[in-house]
Amino acid sequence: MQHGHAMMKTICVLALGALGVGCHLDKLVSGSGGPHPTSTAPPVALVFMVKPQNAQVGQKINPAVQVSVVDSAGVPVAGADTTTVVIQLGANPPGNATLGGTTSAHPSRGVATFGNLWIDQAGNGYTLIAHLSGLPDTPSQPFNIAPPPATSGSITVTTSTTGLDLDLDGYTVTVDGSTSQPIATNSGSAGVTFPGLSVGNHGVVLSSVASNCSVTGGNSQTASVIAGETASIAFSVTCTAIPPTTGTLTVTTSTTGADLDPDGYTVTVDGTNPTPIGTNSSGVTFPGLSAASHSVELTGVASNCTVSGSNPRSVNVAAGSGGSTGFAVTCAAPPSGNLTVSTTTNGPNQPSGYTVTVDAGASSQSVGANNSVTFSNLSVGSHSVGLGPIPSNCTVGGANPQTVSITANITTPASFTINCTATTGDLIVTTTTGGSDLDPDGYTVNAAGRSQPILTNGSVTFSGVQAGTQNVALTGIASNCTVSSANPMTVTVPAGGIGHADFAISCVAPQNHPPVVIAGLDPQTVLIGGLFTLSGASFSDQDHDAPWTVTIDWGDGTSPTTFSMSSEGTINGSHSYTDVLLASHKLTITVTDAHGAAGTASKTVKVVAL
Repeated sequence: MQHGHAMMKTICVLALGALGVGCHLDKLVSGSGGPHPTSTAPPVALVFMVKPQNAQVGQKINPAVQVSVVDSAGVPVAGADTTTVVIQLGANPPGNATLGGTTSAHPSRGVATFGNLWIDQAGNGYTLIAHLSGLPDTPSQPFNIAPPPATSGSITVTTSTTGLDLDLDGYTVTVDGSTSQPIATNSGSAGVTFPGLSVGNHGVVLSSVASNCSVTGGNSQTASVIAGETASIAFSVTCTAIPPTTGTLTVTTSTTGADLDPDGYTVTVDGTNPTPIGTNSSGVTFPGLSAASHSVELTGVASNCTVSGSNPRSVNVAAGSGGSTGFAVTCAAPPSGNLTVSTTTNGPNQPSGYTVTVDAGASSQSVGANNSVTFSNLSVGSHSVGLGPIPSNCTVGGANPQTVSITANITTPASFTINCTATTGDLIVTTTTGGSDLDPDGYTVNAAGRSQPILTNGSVTFSGVQAGTQNVALTGIASNCTVSSANPMTVTVPAGGIGHADFAISCVAPQNHPPVVIAGLDPQTVLIGGLFTLSGASFSDQDHDAPWTVTIDWGDGTSPTTFSMSSEGTINGSHSYTDVLLASHKLTITVTDAHGAAGTASKTVKVVAL
């Protein structure tokens, strides 16, 4: 702006309602610094007279932001000085930025000035929103907030390690003797970074370097930090092979003799790390032992076995090559004896036998109710001998189990006496049958899971029936007979005693019905001189009273044909009529059942010519 000339500014106003958008040049400030023109018209909009400019985080937005309250012609309204214009954040790229400073102001001659606005987060595309109650909010043009200028820098440290026996747990990097970070033996290009360091020189030290490794050029370097930049420090480490300081101890065993220990032994080194080893082992190893003398002991040796030489013993282990020792063991058969166990069982209902167990099942054998078994080669000393299972009706006299002392080379006896009581009894079943037409083949008795035939007037015995309540049933009873007592009936069989089941049966003579006879096709024809075959004849008997006698009277004066049938159904027969002329005969069929009841049927037989 040149002195002596008025500053001109283009103002665009958004009017509400029927008003449109108008733009005009307005003389804001006179060349002599006088006030700008104002209006007394109603305010219709807010206009950013001085738009927000780019700034840095925490820095005042300069020049000061100005917002005018304008009328429809875009002229500041003087009468708006009593109102309050509020500035707010619009677009907020970081999302969490805060607008600082004085965010509300009263207009002066229609213009509100915000001279100390600032934002606390960097970002591009911020906007401000001008707000006045009763008018539409007006957003500003976008602007950016840059981060503050850097005042510090960083140091990145990398490592490269070559050689043998590298330090697997890496190293430690320390800056200025106060801030440390771990770093791998070969960190790669990323390394570790120390940010936020002040501008200037900083001491960087690589420590925790193994004794077999050396740092090229020393483990201390100086880094020069420039604001906003990262200084790089690289350490090169070379490692050499570490000579062994430990060795491996190998222990072997060789066992001879009789009754070798089946579960082997245990080896300990310096009283620790117990390890199982077989009776004849090619070796177990103990790696990583220090190069020194170590105490080696073989334990778990059976009482009948002896270790040759010192036990424990001292064995030297050399670094790298190690050491070894072998244990020679000799075993002798331990003294032993035998045990014979006998059983004596008294009373009824004895079991078939028992099981004898020695030392709670260490060994067992079956034995009869009155028998004996022998256990050989038992160790000398006390042993527990038990007998079982013992049925509920039996008891063992004396202790069970009992303790027996075995003497070397001697057979020691042990006996058990068992007394049993009866658990079964006998069941006698009788039948008494009265009336007529008694069932000639008798009946069947079912009891205690068994069956026996019984006469119509008879008796049978079921021996060894389990004592207690038993159900007894009588079956095979003819249809003309009834059991007057309960069937089945419940009987109590006493242990060692006799239970009785008595059945009373009454029979009546059955009514006999004659068979029903069907003669078949009536009339039936036959040609002169032809053979006549009976067709369609049959019989049935509701009493099924077999066998039946069948008589066929052919009706021509010849002798009837008679035969027996065992089942009901079709009646077959054939006959030669000797007529030479046309004739008619009455054929009659008679069927008689086993008890003499007879039924008949007739039909006409016609002798015809072709």
